[in-house]
Amino acid sequence: MVKATTQRDQISNMLQQAFLRKYVDAAMRHYADSVKKFEHSEWEACILKAGKFIEAVIKALSSHAGLTLPKPRQFKVNKLIIELGQLDKNKFDDAIRLLIPRLCTFVYDIASNRGSRHDPAEIDPNKMDAIVVVQDISWILAEMTRFSQKGSLKPDEASDIVDALMDKKYPHLEDIDGRLYVNIDGLSAPKTALLLLDYRYPKRLARDELVLALNRNGFKNQNATTAVSRIQKFVDDDGKGNLMLRGNGRKEAAQIHANLQN
Repeated sequence: MVKATTQRDQISNMLQQAFLRKYVDAAMRHYADSVKKFEHSEWEACILKAGKFIEAVIKALSSHAGLTLPKPRQFKVNKLIIELGQLDKNKFDDAIRLLIPRLCTFVYDIASNRGSRHDPAEIDPNKMDAIVVVQDISWILAEMTRFSQKGSLKPDEASDIVDALMDKKYPHLEDIDGRLYVNIDGLSAPKTALLLLDYRYPKRLARDELVLALNRNGFKNQNATTAVSRIQKFVDDDGKGNLMLRGNGRKEAAQIHANLQN
């Protein structure tokens, strides 16, 4: 908890260098609430909190750009997004004018219409939407953090800072000083390997490190090595033995999480 609070304060302080504190505080609060609801599989609540996050972000961007914010009852996200898009491109960064607002539109549309466009007999729309929403609001927060530092932070560095707030995205996994653990009894070695790679994504994990991680999770060396070989169709190898989970692997990992939650 101490680590998460420190990271949150760090991001908040960075954001306040470009955006008004009251909007930063609101955005950070709604972001934390959305992620917390995601952790507990409360999909609709996660999406609703993300919608509140978007409202705070649009207010932050608009005030930064000098736009006049309407009274609360007259506040409309889409109207301000249009106004942001009409800002002078020679005076305002594309992140403020276009990039962040466009993703805000996508997330806000999901928050406003969650589940209504899906057949519930075929898929759980709230879960699917919540996964997308949490990733997108994390990108928005990272981009705002990068922008607030006026070039002193690279996109990857900003993402790493925000990722620290997402360490408990999957409550069955934990990272202790870089050592990964899966806290699930009876899970097979291949499935454990997929969850470890999914937790590390989009960063790579060396093959030898993955075997050691499986060892730490109770699998003997031969079993761990065999498991890594069995998941080859789910990973990309950079030729140096560093593995990254592919799309089919992330889908497989998501199904494992879904089965556990069910």
